Amino acid sequence: MAAVAGLLAVTATAVLCGCAGGGGATAGNPNANMFRDFIDGKFDGDGHPVNASVVQASALCPGRAARDACQGALPGAAQYGELVANARIKVDAHAASGELATLAILDSNGTTLASATLTVDGLRSADWFDFPMTWDSSGAAVSVRLVPAAGTQVELDYVEVFPQRFGLVMSPGSGVTADSDQLEFELPLDRPLDRLSLDGTDVTSRLQMLLDSGEATRTTTDFRAVVDVAVGDLAAGRADVSQLEVRAQDLAARVELRATPPACAYEGDATRTKVLVTGFQPFPADADHDNVSGVAVTALDASTLHGARVMRLVVPVEYDRAPAEIVDAIARCQPDVVISFGQGGDTIALEETAYNLQDTGEVDGGVPDNRGVIRAAQPIDPAAAATRATLLPLDAIEPALEALGESPARSTDPGRYVCNNVMFADLGAMAGRGRAGFIHLPYTTDFDDATRARLGKIVAAAIQATIDDSAGR
Repeated sequence: MAAVAGLLAVTATAVLCGCAGGGGATAGNPNANMFRDFIDGKFDGDGHPVNASVVQASALCPGRAARDACQGALPGAAQYGELVANARIKVDAHAASGELATLAILDSNGTTLASATLTVDGLRSADWFDFPMTWDSSGAAVSVRLVPAAGTQVELDYVEVFPQRFGLVMSPGSGVTADSDQLEFELPLDRPLDRLSLDGTDVTSRLQMLLDSGEATRTTTDFRAVVDVAVGDLAAGRADVSQLEVRAQDLAARVELRATPPACAYEGDATRTKVLVTGFQPFPADADHDNVSGVAVTALDASTLHGARVMRLVVPVEYDRAPAEIVDAIARCQPDVVISFGQGGDTIALEETAYNLQDTGEVDGGVPDNRGVIRAAQPIDPAAAATRATLLPLDAIEPALEALGESPARSTDPGRYVCNNVMFADLGAMAGRGRAGFIHLPYTTDFDDATRARLGKIVAAAIQATIDDSAGR
């Protein structure tokens, strides 16, 4: 695998409680613990992925100093497919620019199978953070090598190995699908598809019938099984918008199948400013509660707004499909303002910056999106700038929220998950044509009438402050 230049690892300490040896969440970060639903029960007490193979630095490279290279046998590599080797490191000293360290996987002959390079530009934390890389494993023994650049001191806590891809992946993902389009379910050999449900109706037996008749296929490799079936065969009689949920023992995924794109349905006076507000469907895929952002967008009372008409959109929690659906709506429906909301930490986070990076592959073993995809150190748009600044008037939104009795906080770290993807896409699509940005809402699973009313008022206040600021009021 080619070197990953300028790797900007998402640190576990930036968005959730860190792994062992790395301390807790960054002080003052309003997005701390945003992944609590996913992490709960899925990782061991030290924050390593369940069944991850962990080797401490003292065992990997006894007597190594922070300035010395480290190389040793890497346990846990006797698996087929894409694996992640995650080095937990801390950079104590470095030059003002250039490379900091290189991580490499070597075969038994010393040949480099894969490598990743960390640069000064990619360094976001002075504390412990994760430095991951992936390689395509044949199951053969390998070693790992960490080499600090000249003048750099890097402490190593441990290296852990775990599969790159989460166990269940659905393709092609949410969106408009024809009956002739193919659905694909990829899963480990030891996890059969236990249940498929379409809008709550069990269609598992339907899939088995299609497999038995040859209308659906199941293909196996050394470590994966892939099931292919046509949308119309599996989801005959589906609604205009249908939810397909899949379980394979402890693994889950979900996608939204649409017959048509979302309508450009604005509420309010047709002469007013057009505002698109977006939220998310439940997360993770097996969540038993709604997503606070989706609830907030639907709870908005648009009749309380002055000078605005509103279109609501609740999008899937998928790296590619969520931003694609919003960008498509922007192109078709021509909003003047786009405000996207997401499920965050313990308070309202007014996001100032979006990053051209999708990367939760190293956060406690990887956080998949709702169709099972994990992204690690991948740019959103290789041709775009590294960052995009919000186009929302946060100086107006912040006091408007405080007037409601809320305590919003500014944030420069929206994570590198789907929320960041959406914010980056919103800003790119609205550049030069209007206002756009992202706000994380405080996490909750209790959606009584009072909570719904509160969330709706938060969304309304953000919209009204933006409209008033644009009008100079």
